[in-house]
Amino acid sequence: MRGLCVALLIGVWLLQGQQPPQGGQEIRFGRVTIRYDVLVSTRRFKSDAYDVEVRGKRGSPVRVESPDQYFTLTCAQLKATLGTDARGRGALRTAEAIGQVEFVYDRPQPLSKLNGAARRALYDDQKRTITLEGDVSLDGEDEFYRIRWRDNERIVVYLEEDLQRVEAKSKERDGVPIGAMTIEPKQR
Repeated sequence: MRGLCVALLIGVWLLQGQQPPQGGQEIRFGRVTIRYDVLVSTRRFKSDAYDVEVRGKRGSPVRVESPDQYFTLTCAQLKATLGTDARGRGALRTAEAIGQVEFVYDRPQPLSKLNGAARRALYDDQKRTITLEGDVSLDGEDEFYRIRWRDNERIVVYLEEDLQRVEAKSKERDGVPIGAMTIEPKQR
């Protein structure tokens, strides 16, 4: 029993980082940083993966930064699995973000920028997808175009290295789709 308590304390200690300047708490796993106010639960698996569940508070949302995966995510509540990637680096494997979700993806080569907002987001590193659900808006940019999606119920973005594909499901009003996608060429 004592060994289990010590192992649990060590696991929590490993997941806890230094206090960020905002006064909340922080989890660091490789280059992944999760800032939060309330730690709901943690669980370690035999495969050296961790499940974490955290919450923010009004005016201080949960913030996930994963520079190796090119994104930042803010939300009210987060359930995530942390583990290592193919190169042995700490990475976010999966995430479910709920409540005023904002997702920013910024990959320099090949250039791909996304800035989205939704009520819920599901990230899957193995499938290389982010699924935004509930009152979704998304702005995208590559080296040639700027694209905006508005009035969508669900958008799935495939974050592949060579190309980026987007599937959008429109909101409907009286059975008629009202979603829009606007494409504008960049000025050269």
